[in-house]
Amino acid sequence: MRELRSSEGSLSAKFLRYTFNIKMLNINDYFELYKAMLLRLSERVSKGPLEYHLSRNKIVKTWDGFLFFVRARSPDLYATAIAERYELEKWFKPLAEGVVVDVGAYIGTYTVRACKSADLVIGIEPHPFNFAVLAVNVKLNNYSNAVLVNEAVEAFETQLPMFVPIKNHYISFSTASLKQGSEKHLEIKVKVSPLDSILSKLGVSQINLLKIDIEGYVIESLPGMLDTLKKTRSLIIELSKRDMAAYKTLKALGFKLIDRHGHNYLFRKL
Repeated sequence: MRELRSSEGSLSAKFLRYTFNIKMLNINDYFELYKAMLLRLSERVSKGPLEYHLSRNKIVKTWDGFLFFVRARSPDLYATAIAERYELEKWFKPLAEGVVVDVGAYIGTYTVRACKSADLVIGIEPHPFNFAVLAVNVKLNNYSNAVLVNEAVEAFETQLPMFVPIKNHYISFSTASLKQGSEKHLEIKVKVSPLDSILSKLGVSQINLLKIDIEGYVIESLPGMLDTLKKTRSLIIELSKRDMAAYKTLKALGFKLIDRHGHNYLFRKL
C-alpha cells in the first residue's frame, strides 16, 4: 500500500476516474477493475498499464451515455473512459454537425459521438482489428449515418506496413502507426490513400469538422489532404514535435489557432 500512497498515487486516482466516467454493466466488471488495480500495485506482478490486467472483453457505457465494446489488455477502456475528455466536451461535441470526418478513428471514441448530432460521419481507421471494433461500436449505438473506411491516409495510394507496439500481453492498438518505433511490435500491411482521394470518391464537398489523429504521420500525409483542408471549417489535429511544420500550411490555408490541449490543437476558419 506504500506504492498506492506515493509513486502509484496516480493509479488510484485513475481507478476512481474510471468508476466515475464509465458504467460497467455488471458487478463482476467492477470487481475485475478493482482486482486489476490491486494486481498493478503488487510487487509480485510485472508493472504495466492498469488495463494490462483486465482479462475479459466487455461492453461499457460512458459518462455521456454511449456504449463501447472494449478489448482486454488493450487501451480501449482508457480511450473510452478517460482519454481526451477535454477535447471531446470543449471542442468536438459542440462542433460535430453537418459533415464530420474522423481520420484515425480507432474504435470510435469520436465517430460514435459525432453520429448523434451530425448529418454524416466518415470514420477512417486503417488497422483491421481496430476497424472491426469501430464497426461494432457504431452498431451498438444504433447509428446509420456513418460511413467507415478501412484505410490509412498518405500522399499516395499503395500498401504500407502498420506497426502496433506490444509488451507482454498488452497490445497498444491506440498507437498503431505507419512509423516504426524501437519497441517490439506487431506488423500488418494496410491500404493507404490520399485523404483527398478518399473523400472525393465519397462525394464530400464541404466538411464542418475534421479530426486528425494519425500518430505523428501528419507531414507525410499532408500533401494528400490539401484540397480537404481547403473545404474544412474546423480542425482538431494531434501534432507531434516533428509535425509542427504543418502549422505554417494550416495558417496559409486560413486556419486560426483557437485552443491547445497537450499535443491536440483546435483550428477554425473565422
